[in-house]
Amino acid sequence: MDNPTTLLVAIMFVTVVVTGIVSILMSLSELVTGHQKIAPLQANWLIFLLLTHLNYFWNTTLLLEIEGWTFLAFTGFMIGPIVLLFATNMAIAIRPEAEGSSDLDRHFLEFSGRFFLLLFLVQMWLVGVDFSFDAVDYLTYLAGLAGLVFLLLMLTKSLKAHAAGAVLVWIGLLIQLARQSFG
Repeated sequence: MDNPTTLLVAIMFVTVVVTGIVSILMSLSELVTGHQKIAPLQANWLIFLLLTHLNYFWNTTLLLEIEGWTFLAFTGFMIGPIVLLFATNMAIAIRPEAEGSSDLDRHFLEFSGRFFLLLFLVQMWLVGVDFSFDAVDYLTYLAGLAGLVFLLLMLTKSLKAHAAGAVLVWIGLLIQLARQSFG
């Protein structure tokens, strides 16, 4: 990689991704110390987001292989990490006033529609990036399937459906991480 534009894109990508990682770690530290309480499903999604951000960070080296960046390509490429950061900040920032279990669940369901819309958009961005770089494989279709799950979660207020959706998305993430780790 001898293109300074590629390096600038990678630096911006890492900056956005690391901002998400630090935000999640700060939030999780408040949960561990007992200063904050959130619904179990919300905690699940924070951990999911942390692993997603770490995965994005790990894959930054793939950016270094791309040459010939334009401003339009750069802004299109940055949409995914920025939307993921918005979803992360939404999952972190909104805290319930009450601390009862049903209040925490109700609060989670109140913001879940917007949260899952953002996660759906990230998945569609991933599919678009794969098609743009002619890198379509079964992980592209897995991202599309995850997007469909996020779309369904956006539309439902059932805690059981949200728990089932979380299981499905975790299975997909673990498949993706295993493929990236073991080929």
